[in-house]
Amino acid sequence: MPVKAEQVDAGVMRAAIALDRCARSWRMAARKVGGLAALDMEVRASPSTLSALLDSVESGSGSSAHELRDRFRRCDPDAERRAMESLGVAMVSVGECDYPPMLSASGDPPVALWIRGEFVASDAWSVAVVGARRASAYGVEQAGRFAAALAASDVAVVSGAARGIDAEAHRGALRAEGRTIAVVGGGLREPYPPEHIELLDEIVAAGGAVVSECPMDSPATPDRFPSRNRVIAGLTLGTLVIEAMVRSGAILTANLACECNRLCMAVPGPVQGGRSSGCHHLIQSMQASLVEQPDDVLQHILTHATTIHGAELLSRAGFDPPRVSAKA
Repeated sequence: MPVKAEQVDAGVMRAAIALDRCARSWRMAARKVGGLAALDMEVRASPSTLSALLDSVESGSGSSAHELRDRFRRCDPDAERRAMESLGVAMVSVGECDYPPMLSASGDPPVALWIRGEFVASDAWSVAVVGARRASAYGVEQAGRFAAALAASDVAVVSGAARGIDAEAHRGALRAEGRTIAVVGGGLREPYPPEHIELLDEIVAAGGAVVSECPMDSPATPDRFPSRNRVIAGLTLGTLVIEAMVRSGAILTANLACECNRLCMAVPGPVQGGRSSGCHHLIQSMQASLVEQPDDVLQHILTHATTIHGAELLSRAGFDPPRVSAKA
C-alpha cells in the first residue's frame, strides 16, 4: 500500500521532489544507498562524502554534488504534503516493498511515484495500449475493442491518458468493468489534458490508479512525456501499439519496452495515409508481433509468461499467470 501524504517521511518527500527531472547518476545514487531517506542523509553529510557517492555510481558525476544539495535545500515537503492531501494522493518510493516490481525491474525506474488509487499484485499481468493522439475512427475503434477484451480477460490496461488512442483504451477497459492505470506526464494537481480530469476520476472510482513520477504541481511540459513513456513501458508485461507514425511517442514507448525485454505488439492499419506507418515499421523490423485480435495479445503474454525472463518478472511480482482465452 502506498504511503499516505501525512505518513511520508520528510526526508523521503524532500528527496522525491529534489530528484524530479534529475541526472541519472542521482537516481542511481538513491538506489545504491538504499532509498530516498538514505540519500537525504547522505546529502546532509559532508560535501566530500556526497561527491564520493556520486562518483561511485558514475565517474565524474561527483561534480554535481553542490547542485544536488542546493535542490534539497529549496524543497518544501510540507507544501507538497498539503497538495497531496487535497486529492488523496499517496506516494511509493524506489526500494520500498510496495514499489511496482515490474517497474523496479525495468532498468531505470523513477525514484518515486505519486498515486491516486493503488497498485495490486495483478497489475503485473498488464499490457500498455498506446497510439496516436490524432487518431482516426479506425484507430479509436481498435483501441476500444482491444482494451475492452483484454480488461474483460483480467488483463490490466495501462496507458497515458492522452487524447486519442490512450483515452479510448482507458474507456474501453472501464466499459468492460476491468482495471486500468493512467500514467500522466505532469503533476496530479492539474493533470494534462484538462478535459480528461473526469476520465481520471472515473478510473480511480472504478478501482484503478492514476500515477505520476512528478511532484504535484509540475506542469506537463513536452520534455516530461518521454520519461512518462518509460514508466508506461516499465509497468507492463508488453506494449501494444495501435495507429502510430514512425516518429511518435507511441513508437518511443514500444522501443523502451524492447529495451527492458518486454513484449512489443502492433496492430496493422491502412497502408495509405501514413497513420499506421510506425506500426508497420515495428512489424517489418521484427521489433513487434503483428496482432489482429485481442486473443492474439493474450496468447503472446501467456507464451511470454513461460519464458525464463517472463516467469522471473511475474514471480518477483508475486503473480501466477492465468490460463484463459481472451473474450472476443
